[in-house]
Amino acid sequence: MGQKGSKIKITETDRAVLELKRSKDEIHKFTKRTDQLISSERSELKNLMKENPRNYKENTKVRFLLKRIHYQEHLLERASDQLINLENMVSTVEFKLIEAHFLKGIQNGNELLKKLNREFKNLDEILDDVQEQIAYQNEIDETLSHSLAGVNDYEEEIDRELDRLNKEVNPEQTIKLPSTEGLASLPEPVHKEDLKDGMPSQKVEKVPGTEAVLLS
Repeated sequence: MGQKGSKIKITETDRAVLELKRSKDEIHKFTKRTDQLISSERSELKNLMKENPRNYKENTKVRFLLKRIHYQEHLLERASDQLINLENMVSTVEFKLIEAHFLKGIQNGNELLKKLNREFKNLDEILDDVQEQIAYQNEIDETLSHSLAGVNDYEEEIDRELDRLNKEVNPEQTIKLPSTEGLASLPEPVHKEDLKDGMPSQKVEKVPGTEAVLLS
C-alpha cells in the first residue's frame, strides 16, 4: 500500500494571518486611491474659492468639501492604526487568548474599507440626495468633532483653515504707487517765526559799499 500524503493542517492563526494579508492589500490599494482623491478634491476646493473670493465661508459645497477631505484623512489614519494593531496581535504567542479581539478588529477593518470605498462616490451625487447628504454630513461632523484633540469648535477651525487657504488662493493685490522721480520739488513750508505782521519776512542782503541811511 502506498503511503497516503499527509494533509497540511491549517490553524486558526494561519487563517488570521491570511485574512490580515488580504486586509493589508486592500488598505494599501485604498490608501493610494484616496491620496489621489484628496489631492483632486483639494484642487477643486481651491477653484471654488477662486470663484467665490468673498463668500467662500458661506458656500455649502466649499465647507462640505473641506470637511470631507479631513474625514478621508481620518479614515486613512484609522485604517493604518488598525493594521498595526492587528499585526501586533498576530505576532503574540498567546494569539488564542485574543482571537476574538482579532476577528473583531478584522471586522472593524472591513467596515473602514466600506467607508473608504464610499468616498469615491461623486460629491455632486451625495449633495443631490438630501437624505444621504444629511446622514453623511452628520457622520463627518460627529467623527471629526471627537477626533480633533484641543479643538473646542470644529466649525471655527474650518473657518480658520478656509481663511488660510483663501490667502493662498486669493492673495491680496498690493497697489503700486506711481514714481515721483523727475517731479518738481514742493516749496519749503513757512514757519510761524518767519512771519512778520502776518506776512512772510524778507531777508535784506547788504550790498557791499553801501551804508544804511537814517531818516530824521
